[in-house]
Amino acid sequence: MAYMEWTEAMSVGLPELDDDHKVLIRIINQLARNVGDQADEEVLRSSLVGLMRYAEFHFAREEKVMSASDYVEIAGHKHEHVGFIDKIRDITRELEDAEDAMPETINESLLAFLKEWLNHHILIVDMSYRPYVEGKARLRKIAQDFDAAEVWWSA
Repeated sequence: MAYMEWTEAMSVGLPELDDDHKVLIRIINQLARNVGDQADEEVLRSSLVGLMRYAEFHFAREEKVMSASDYVEIAGHKHEHVGFIDKIRDITRELEDAEDAMPETINESLLAFLKEWLNHHILIVDMSYRPYVEGKARLRKIAQDFDAAEVWWSA
């Protein structure tokens, strides 16, 4: 059984954003499979970096959709996104800086944080924008056309 599972209750009304959430859950499940006493630090580090990079992509796409929908709570939503990325970046640095044993944060407490944060973020925070985006073809097109280059490179 997977550590974390996506359910229909998590649907925000745009398949592209739902698919992003499913990928984030898959990455967390990959971390869950690799966390333990014998965990390979390089596997954990690359999984965390992958989580951070995919979250950056998803958050940017989600924010673009929210902006186009005139979602009124976008500033607070962005603040949550930044906080999540900062936390993952800090954990990754802690892992890189560890000289001997894997840091205590790279274990079940990390998984619990990720699961709790993502569940809360999707089921509570993201649901607040659902009425703004659900079933809107124009916003779905914006989500579909979003390019990763918009995240990491500027023109």
